[in-house]
Amino acid sequence: MKYRFEVKLSEQDYVDFNVFHMLRSEYGKKQLKNVRITLAVALLVLCVIFWVGEGFSADTVISTLVMTAAFVVFQIFFPKFLKWSLKGTIKGLKKSGKMGYSPESVIEFYEDCFIEATPQKKIEQKYETLENIYIVDMKMIYLYENNVAAYMLPTACFKSKAELDEFIEFLKTKCSKIKVY
Repeated sequence: MKYRFEVKLSEQDYVDFNVFHMLRSEYGKKQLKNVRITLAVALLVLCVIFWVGEGFSADTVISTLVMTAAFVVFQIFFPKFLKWSLKGTIKGLKKSGKMGYSPESVIEFYEDCFIEATPQKKIEQKYETLENIYIVDMKMIYLYENNVAAYMLPTACFKSKAELDEFIEFLKTKCSKIKVY
């Protein structure tokens, strides 16, 4: 075994992961861009329908301006809306007892794989299956196994900056897609 970490995650860590995933990761940025483009196209289609159906009139111009202003405001506040919505979803999951993470786990890193053990399960993962590794604000390391699931490793688990740097170098030998945010 190369490394062993006792991981303790909070609800805030899970919220932070989901916010990062939605707004800053490659996956989230792509989805966010697609939603914004879809909404822009829908607005354009709606405006064309108004202009064709009602012709050039004061009501059509005013309706178009109001829809465009609403669209711009929505685009500006869309990330805040997503954060708010996400926090509500996570509260709902917590109430139902079905959180998407385990508050306590042990992650062991070997040369050929890593193992996460929680009170409920034990998962062995080969490094080849990792799609991306994100190091976020030097506070958290996300090991993405696919576009929605990741292992979360707080940098607080490391005894020193030197150990963290050594671990990151180890990860670089296992996965070429490491990004620092």
